[in-house]
Amino acid sequence: MDEYGMLKEFLLPPGSVLLGLSALMFVFRRCPGARRAVLLLAIGSLYLLSTPYVSQLLIRSLQWYPPLVPGAVTDAEAIVVLSAGRDRNVPMYGGDTVDALSLERLRFAARLQRATRLPLLVSGGPPFDSGRLTTMATLMAETLTQDFGVETRWREEASTNTVENALFTAQLLRDAFIHRVYLVTHAWHLPRAMMAFRATGLEAIPAAASYIPPLRPTAETLIPSARALTKSAYAIHEWIGMGQYAAFGQ
Repeated sequence: MDEYGMLKEFLLPPGSVLLGLSALMFVFRRCPGARRAVLLLAIGSLYLLSTPYVSQLLIRSLQWYPPLVPGAVTDAEAIVVLSAGRDRNVPMYGGDTVDALSLERLRFAARLQRATRLPLLVSGGPPFDSGRLTTMATLMAETLTQDFGVETRWREEASTNTVENALFTAQLLRDAFIHRVYLVTHAWHLPRAMMAFRATGLEAIPAAASYIPPLRPTAETLIPSARALTKSAYAIHEWIGMGQYAAFGQ
């Protein structure tokens, strides 16, 4: 993991909560009352972020684009799928393979490709920590072929983040005289991805690979879980990323 990756982990829960707790406990080390208040605030924040109800509120705050309507007529010329992550050294697959998030995106992209017969581009480069590992684009193309029977026309294999996904994909598709695409990723990732792609001049049609429905606050949705905390971290990561785009550009 590079320096940016480590910093990002500290900005997201639970790292941000623990870091903030440690800092404030040090600042208020001579004030027991304030220390107790800080501790309660940290525990409360971690609890709320770990509940399915709060995590889905955060995720749904990013679902700006409605699900793609089956059979909707567009003038898209290709399908672009963005990578998420990888699972490393999986014995059943003889090495690295796509993770669950990437697989969700690929599943929807394969479905969309069968419905439209459009050529498909997969986007994702090597991980930060090793240029020797197979690129995400290669892993994605292999999964599409082996598990879904769908061929990939282009592989964008240099990107390491969403902005680079957009830049390098736009370069590839301009060479193929393609200007309008379906953009496949998770609904909560689409706002930031659409910002990045629009900045390149490539016209993108949002195509969410998953969509989370609203939850009512019940006893079950208020029980904390690791899965809910992970979803909260995804949402916070996206809001931080969009704030960065707005403040500093891409």
